[in-house]
Amino acid sequence: MKVPHFDVDTTAALVRNLVIPPRPMLLDQLLALRNDPDMSLHAVAELIATDIGLSAAILKAANSPVLGSSRRITSVQQATSLLGTRNIINLVSGLLLRLSLTAESPPIIESFWERTMQEAAIAAALCERLGRPSDECQSFALFRSCGIAVMLMRNANYERTLRLVTQARDRQISKIEQEFHNTSHDVVGYLVARAWNMPEAFNQTILLQHNPDLFQPSSEPLLDHEHKMMVAVARAAQYVWRTSTDHNGDSAWRERADEIVSYLGMDMTEFDDWVDDMHDRLHQNN
Repeated sequence: MKVPHFDVDTTAALVRNLVIPPRPMLLDQLLALRNDPDMSLHAVAELIATDIGLSAAILKAANSPVLGSSRRITSVQQATSLLGTRNIINLVSGLLLRLSLTAESPPIIESFWERTMQEAAIAAALCERLGRPSDECQSFALFRSCGIAVMLMRNANYERTLRLVTQARDRQISKIEQEFHNTSHDVVGYLVARAWNMPEAFNQTILLQHNPDLFQPSSEPLLDHEHKMMVAVARAAQYVWRTSTDHNGDSAWRERADEIVSYLGMDMTEFDDWVDDMHDRLHQNN
């Protein structure tokens, strides 16, 4: 199954009244640094430090208890050394998206981004547990729900829809959003990621993340293994965050738990032990 083709008229209809921020120049400068064979962590840190809001967000992310650092990170240079170049640039992409969408926005967006940042840190911790590189999974966790932020700004009624979506099964999410808003946050997120020149396979992963057939055996898989793993890691991170902070927990998890935990290469006992460890870390500062 391929991503639906968005022709000019369809795209225009979908993005009408949507505020999709342009890709910031700072991100392009960071990507240019990453491609420079003589690039240094110091140069990356200096560039990030030119933006006060971004610097503060980077420090907050680096000090997340989920990362398990034994020392307090007090400078962008320390944060860059801790997280590494690839991780820091992927994290910056999501943080710049947050800063671009948060100005003059409803208060609920701040809590939405707080959740998103924590889920990205949890995703990175899970990748460490699995012995996998964390940069792309963390970046996906930051971008996967950006369509929600855009739709919250577009329509005041979407906050009510979001409450329904939070309690819905994954397969119902797009249907609910389509009924009330004629589009879904997965489609909007796909368009935002495409506007930011993210890789097309990454964009498709945003679009297909709630497809009920994603982890089913098929002669023509919806996504390749690496991108399905990004979805599995992000969905597991969402489960950790919801069960840690919401008394309703994650009502949709049971339906997908077996297939996702299996795809992660874990058994349920191992997964539950990891979830308990994450809950303990999240509650360290409470």
